[in-house]
Amino acid sequence: MSAESHNFEVLPAYGVLAGVSALAREALAGFGHFSSLGKGAVVVEQGGPADSLHVVVSGELVVSLRSPEEIRTLGYVEEGQTVGEMGFLDDEVTASAAVTTNVASHVWSIHKEDFNRFLHTHPVAGCEILKELLVLAGRRARKGNERLTAEG
Repeated sequence: MSAESHNFEVLPAYGVLAGVSALAREALAGFGHFSSLGKGAVVVEQGGPADSLHVVVSGELVVSLRSPEEIRTLGYVEEGQTVGEMGFLDDEVTASAAVTTNVASHVWSIHKEDFNRFLHTHPVAGCEILKELLVLAGRRARKGNERLTAEG
């Protein structure tokens, strides 16, 4: 991600962070970084490492699956939503899709190792955030199962 970066900004209290206390969001912000990205910037490269969590602070991302024949849009990630949380829950993961900015966007990102440092130094706040990430992962798994059931 090449862009202007800012540290210690405030993480928004919406999306996956809606149920997380202001104190936990403030502590977490310092372990990651904020980036202002122009339209079309790559956030996650398909086939690349999936070792960071990204929160859309403002703007919109597009998730797409690229093959030699086509680029298929899978969905959009809006303000407060995240991409990359599965990389926090599993080791040795590669990104199954590409994520780029659909419009100029402000994104906060944290690498898995930095998140682990956060968990060790802020265990109570870390539990708040992990709970929300697990709820999100469960919702996404159910949604995927529903889609497969509808197609089958």
